[in-house]
This record gives sequence, structure tokens and C-alpha cells, in this order.
Amino acid sequence: MKTTPQLRPESLVARIITELQENPDAQTLLLRALLTGEFLGMPTRLARVEADVAVLKEDVAVLKNDVGVLKNDVAVLKEDVAVLKEDVAVLKNDVGVLKNDVAMLKGDSLEVKMQRRIRSLLGQRLELRKMRVMQSPVLDTAEGFADPVLEAYRTGVITSAQESRIHATDLVFRALPKEGASPLWLAVEASNAIGRRDIERVRQTADALHTVFKENVLGVVAGYRIHPRDQEQADEAGVYVLLVKEANA
Repeated sequence: MKTTPQLRPESLVARIITELQENPDAQTLLLRALLTGEFLGMPTRLARVEADVAVLKEDVAVLKNDVGVLKNDVAVLKEDVAVLKEDVAVLKNDVGVLKNDVAMLKGDSLEVKMQRRIRSLLGQRLELRKMRVMQSPVLDTAEGFADPVLEAYRTGVITSAQESRIHATDLVFRALPKEGASPLWLAVEASNAIGRRDIERVRQTADALHTVFKENVLGVVAGYRIHPRDQEQADEAGVYVLLVKEANA
């Protein structure tokens, strides 16, 4: 039996390459014979990985967009919170103003009520007669009051501050005690809740009126309530406290 002589490896490889170049279909068969199934499936798996990577990139892009939207929402929320804080601050201020207005309204209401009842209240409690309104928020200033005050200021008997304090006083009366002929002036400050400032103001008014008219002057604070410590201050300052019932004032 005649044997075929073996070719050298170099010649064999060169011959195989030549045959594959002349027959391209044989290349696939040769690869399947030489390579494992796992290796041959790598292109498919690689394509799948590339697809997954593409999807992942899209997801990352969407996530970045969502993060950007979230940042914008947070920024808008911060602005809204800042505006809300400003609105709350304005509301608090408005509430404070409203409280002050209500307090002033109550005070003004008390002054008007005291104007109606002051003669009977003070007349009975202090035993006064012939009470005359010299200054009131609802009546014209009585004759014989404004001119002497102005003249006292012009001549330096009282200061500008004292003149202003007299005219800023809620009520000023002139009366006669039931016993004795000496006239008595009454300077009245009316307040919803009598406080230290009311006592100080009416004391200043009383002193200024005494300087102008050279007659006895009694400072009076009238209101619905007073703290015990303010009552003590009024007693020390020689100021009469007139408490009235809110329902009947």
C-alpha cells in the first residue's frame, strides 16, 4: 500500500490558507471545527451586551433628566418656602397691627363712654359738683382753657412738651368739691387696661395744669382693669384709679 508523504507544517498551513481563500464557504466549517461553541457564540452575546449598554445609557440619561427636574422642583420649593415665610411675617405684622387697632378702638370707645358717665362716676366717688368739661375728644375745648395754656408756653412757664401733654390728655374737667370752695381740676387718661405709661402721662398732665392754673389738680386713670403693681405705682404717684365694669361702661 502506497502511503502519502506527510507535508511539513508550514506547507500544510499554506495549502489550507490557499484552499480557504479559493473556497470562502469552507472558512465557516473550519472555524466550527476549530473553535468551541461558547467562543462561537460570543458575537451574539457581545451584541446583547452592547444592546444592554445602550439601554443602560438611555436609563442613565433619563435619570439625569429626572435629577435635573428634581433640582428645579427643589429650587421652586425653596422659593415657595421663602415666599411663604414672607407671607407669614406679613400676616404676623398685620395681626399685630390689628391687635393694636382693636386696643386703640377699645380705648377710644372707653373715652367716649367715660365722656358720657364721667361726671356721675367721679362726682359720686369724689363728691364733686359743677363739673365742667374743659377738654374732650368729642367736644370743643372750653373757653378759658386753651388760651392760658398757650400763654404759659409762650412766656416759658411750661415747656413745649408740657403743652403737648396737656392737649394730648383724654379728658380734662374742672369741678368744685362738695366741701370747700377751692376749684379742682381733673386730668383723665382712659385706657382699656390701665398701665404704667397711663399713670406717668396723667401725672405729667396734672403737674403741667397746676403750673398753668395754680389750682389743685387730680390725675385720674380710668379703665376696665389694672395690675396690682400698677395700682401701687398709681398710689405712690398720687393718681386716682377709676375702675369701671366693661359691660356697663
